[in-house]
Amino acid sequence: MKWIREYYIKSTLENPKKKLTQKSIVLKTTNIKTISIIASNKKEIEAITEIIHSDLGIDIMVVGNYYDEKSVDEQAFSYKDFTLFGKPREKLIQMLSLTPDLIIFTPQSLNYFTLFLLQLQSASYSMGFYNEETEPYLDLMLNNEENDIQSGTALLIKYLKQIN
Repeated sequence: MKWIREYYIKSTLENPKKKLTQKSIVLKTTNIKTISIIASNKKEIEAITEIIHSDLGIDIMVVGNYYDEKSVDEQAFSYKDFTLFGKPREKLIQMLSLTPDLIIFTPQSLNYFTLFLLQLQSASYSMGFYNEETEPYLDLMLNNEENDIQSGTALLIKYLKQIN
């Protein structure tokens, strides 16, 4: 049944609704209280969280999620967390109820479910690494020239601070 969910989510991504909220182009790093991370795996979330706390402050609440069909980890989500028609289920609804100030999106191998999750949080300021598919959803993008996620995330935060 994964293909049915994927079909509905893909059609939603192809026909995006007009965004009702207008985002500010600049996000003041001093105003950041919550950050949501959509990553490739749990280790990435931990590495990014460490960078966030060292560069932006220990007081920032960080919530991380990653796509994994086999994991039972609380931070993992999969196609099973969407209804047959592509609507988020309880686990994702709770995550989406938190409106973060900043979203850091790092997955290199994209799927419709992670992109849809990013689209559902479109009211927040978002940044990540450049990919043609993520271009409509990210406000700040960098080419991923770094070898590891920590230095790449540190560069993202550095440039976010510079545009303030």
